[in-house]
Amino acid sequence: MPVGRHFGMVISRLPRLTYAATILPSEDSRFVCSICYDNWGVYRFHGETVWMCWQCADLKDNGLVPGPRLLNTQPPRKLRVGEKLRSPSGAWEVTSSERIETRAGDTLQHVCVYRLTREDGHEEEWRGRDMVDFHLIPTEFEHITRARCNELGSMLTAAGLSWEDNGRQDTPRRLKYTVTGPRGRQWSIRPVSGMDFDPWQPSNLWRAVRVAPLHRSPVLSARPLADHIREFQP
Repeated sequence: MPVGRHFGMVISRLPRLTYAATILPSEDSRFVCSICYDNWGVYRFHGETVWMCWQCADLKDNGLVPGPRLLNTQPPRKLRVGEKLRSPSGAWEVTSSERIETRAGDTLQHVCVYRLTREDGHEEEWRGRDMVDFHLIPTEFEHITRARCNELGSMLTAAGLSWEDNGRQDTPRRLKYTVTGPRGRQWSIRPVSGMDFDPWQPSNLWRAVRVAPLHRSPVLSARPLADHIREFQP
């Protein structure tokens, strides 16, 4: 609910955060994100004193640490055997690891070396410090919660779409929503797999597919996905 307009801005106070957006495209009326300094900040959670961009606010709302996007998304620890990674050349699994000693001048260093197996069976060895292009794939569907499912249902209903699910919220791997679009065309919504999940956009969990004619939506959060189904015309 808007509570005030000033300096070219509209300010709305929501249950968990305050939202501010410009009425006119004036840079003087916008705040730079106080966390990453890359985007304009339009969100401020209750109890916080800083304005955050949508990306940092999304991370904060999911219990993650907001901030600049790093070059890689490996955890700050040793990788475990069985964990899966992705790189520009495919998906990999950590099959073994060992620590070796190396010398850099007069300094003795301990380096972790991983043996990785690609999905086609190809194997390679990599030192941990050289794995900038490898990103950890989170446990599949670990972010699909009952609250996320309820949020999707609420957004579909608010968009005026009729829908039903297969009742498998307890096993997200088999979760499926069937949605009827404005023209009577059927859409199928499923949670994205670990390969498609971006840990820097943790609310983007869903993808919709229309069979006839075939169309796949981008990976989106609940509200944009409902709007995509409602407004998509071709």
